[in-house]
Amino acid sequence: MNPLTPAANTPTAASSPGAASPAMTPGGQSLLAVMVVIAVGLMLYRGYGPRWTAARPTELVPLARIDLNSARECELVQVPGLGPKLAENIVQHRRQYGSFQSVEQLQQVRGIGPVTLENVRPYVCVGGNPGPKVSHAPPVASLAVATPETPPRLLPASGVKKVQPGEPPINVNSASASELQRLPGIGPVLAQNIIAARALRPFEHIDDLDRVKGIGPKTLEKLRPFVVVR
Repeated sequence: MNPLTPAANTPTAASSPGAASPAMTPGGQSLLAVMVVIAVGLMLYRGYGPRWTAARPTELVPLARIDLNSARECELVQVPGLGPKLAENIVQHRRQYGSFQSVEQLQQVRGIGPVTLENVRPYVCVGGNPGPKVSHAPPVASLAVATPETPPRLLPASGVKKVQPGEPPINVNSASASELQRLPGIGPVLAQNIIAARALRPFEHIDDLDRVKGIGPKTLEKLRPFVVVR
């Protein structure tokens, strides 16, 4: 045998242990790319996933009644139905005319009417006691006057029971809206008008009721046996 001729069983360079591996096929490259994308996605989820899943809609938190005579603008803005402008008007009215004697006096503030008053009534009070906590729920229609000592109460579904002859007369200078509605010929609108008129100037005589918008001579004569001025 010629010594220069390689033997048939001598390993070639392609089969030697140190030879390079064959190139990766296109299918293998695609599989590798998919695995890299999945790995990156898992790392992103581990880092940011809890932040995404932890997000929840803001829940409404119960508020305590706000004292109209001591609340600042930043506190009044938190009352549902009052914005920055109305909160500013309330503070200015309080500085100009003095403390509120009742929640109904809010109607004297520029921009606040009967609808706004009923919307904010469950959330405000007059006095040092903030009253019980209430939730952000729309106010129930036909609420009686709420004082710091007693929570709002519903008027009877059948209407207000009118005052009867022989019962104690009603003091128009201190009666609440629900009490004024017990008077003959007085409904919710006239009751609010009486409160607004006495807030500007308390009644000195029963005849002073004629300066209330909507009360004429006939209504005044109906009221005379059932009212008193103190």
